[in-house]
Amino acid sequence: MNDLDKKAHKIRHLLNELSSDFDLLNFESFDSLFPSITGKIKEVHRLRAELKNQYDLETLQKYENDLFQAAKLIERKFDNIIEIFTREEKRLQKELFGFVGGRKITNYLRY
Repeated sequence: MNDLDKKAHKIRHLLNELSSDFDLLNFESFDSLFPSITGKIKEVHRLRAELKNQYDLETLQKYENDLFQAAKLIERKFDNIIEIFTREEKRLQKELFGFVGGRKITNYLRY
């Protein structure tokens, strides 16, 4: 197995791990999983940059489609997670505004 195959295999393995990590990511696991996820993403970017520097475009294209599909799947998972976290943020924001509004009404009633 040459260097290109090894690095492409390593990228594929990291993308599979990232996909699994995103499946496990939620509010409770965010603090423990997210540093690992960012580290794996940085490793994928590093390996990809090395491949781009070492090989021509034609050689890389035979691996590109397979890895591109895996990366797109991870991107969709990431977008879904951002949407979930955004909805929760908006829900909490409304709840806090309701709480603050209730406190203001209570303070007005005191006077």
